[in-house]
Amino acid sequence: MTRWCWLCAIKEYRKRAMNDIKEQYISALEDYLAGKGEAALEQAYEIGRRAIAQGLGILHMASVHQDALAAVLPRALTPEESAQITEKAAGFFCESLAPFEMTFRGFQESITKLLDLNRELERSENELRKAHDELEIRVQERTAELSKANEALQAEIQERKRAEEILRESEMRYRMLFEHSTDGVLIIDPETASAIEFNEIAHRQLGYTREEFKNLRAFDYEAKETPEEIRAHIEKVLREGRDDFETLHRTKDGKIRNVFITVQAIKLSGQVFFHCIYRDITDRKRAEEERERWTAELARSNTELEQFAYVASHDLQEPLRMISGFTQLLARRYRDRLDENAYEFIDYIVDGATRMQRMIEDLLAYSRVGTRGKPFELISCKDIFDQVIANLKVTIGENNAQVTHDPLPAIMADSTQMTQLFQNLISNAIKFRGEEPPRVHISVKRAGNEWVFSVQDNGIGIAPEFFDRLFQIFQRIHTGREYPGTGIGLAICKKIVERHGGRIWVESEVGRGSTFYFTIPVRSTG
Repeated sequence: MTRWCWLCAIKEYRKRAMNDIKEQYISALEDYLAGKGEAALEQAYEIGRRAIAQGLGILHMASVHQDALAAVLPRALTPEESAQITEKAAGFFCESLAPFEMTFRGFQESITKLLDLNRELERSENELRKAHDELEIRVQERTAELSKANEALQAEIQERKRAEEILRESEMRYRMLFEHSTDGVLIIDPETASAIEFNEIAHRQLGYTREEFKNLRAFDYEAKETPEEIRAHIEKVLREGRDDFETLHRTKDGKIRNVFITVQAIKLSGQVFFHCIYRDITDRKRAEEERERWTAELARSNTELEQFAYVASHDLQEPLRMISGFTQLLARRYRDRLDENAYEFIDYIVDGATRMQRMIEDLLAYSRVGTRGKPFELISCKDIFDQVIANLKVTIGENNAQVTHDPLPAIMADSTQMTQLFQNLISNAIKFRGEEPPRVHISVKRAGNEWVFSVQDNGIGIAPEFFDRLFQIFQRIHTGREYPGTGIGLAICKKIVERHGGRIWVESEVGRGSTFYFTIPVRSTG
């Protein structure tokens, strides 16, 4: 049976029950009205009480009462009957409603308590929600703090790892330097003056094995200072922290070696030690002594060269002047007595004496480049150029030469020697001319820390195989009859340029002219 059928059956049952009660209720009211007294009326309300007790609702009972009254109303009621029925009905319904009223009041109180409880619950929920939100914020803040702390911790861990890696690499580099250094490296205990650690070079350069050197103290191989002086030296390093000095060490086989020592006080595990570097400078000392010997020899040679220059400028040139002078006097005085051959011989003698005198003068100039040079000063190359043009005015005019230049700088140099340098190069450019009138151009450019000068001409040019000989003393590539000269001019140029710290070279092709280059370092004027 479906739920709907059940409901219909219950509804039909309730309807029949209400009809039965209504009939009994009407019957009881009719008995009352028939004169059976209040007992009949009380029986009607007893029927109502039983109906309510059996589950008929108070509202249904009120409906039954209303229907019963309607059924008996056709007969007129006396005022007494109406009042008695009304009073009894009121008492009945009040009596019937009393439990419901108490239940309603209890229900009302329960609702009030439930509302109060609900409000308390809402308040508690709000407080709980607020506490939850505050806790959530604190959790988020704490989580953020923990995240930052974790990031900082991770960064610190990474930084520490990098530091450890750098330390390992540093230790590895130091160990490699320590082991592979070309100098002796030692860690020395200043209390005992013995090495607690050292590399292979430290003991090998003195000829000892590692085991032998381990048992030695500085006193055992020091050959210059006494033990007292060594102890005083140790105290000095302890006070000042470091020292650099030269001393002598005695090898195992008794040889003396020159040593340069660098000492640095360091702390290891709270204890002071000396980090020492022993550099064997014996070969350098010998080279310095050899250099000093050669310097002294060079000074002596320069002195002799000065003396030779004096002799050349006075004693050697005087006989040449006498030869030339008396030969010319002989030619004039005995002109009528000499034949053609005699005059030719006299010309040879005069020409030879003149060339010898010029050669001596050039040789003297060559020797004085390094011995009588003036200190470098700031000079104008334009002024030098103007002076050279004035010196060569006659030669330039005779050859219809044109000499030009780019803007020239001021440089730190010897003005006399720079004049001689430019004059030699320009006069050579004019001398070794071709068929065209000589054209000489001087230019300069700065390349890094030096000036690069060039002297370019349109002359006969030079074959490449002669480039190396050009700057050697007395080296000529043309005969004296073709182009007069001693062969010293370019050698003097080379010596002047080298004295100034530069270099000189040539670029040329036969028949297409030559360009001579030389450099002068850029120097400060301070």
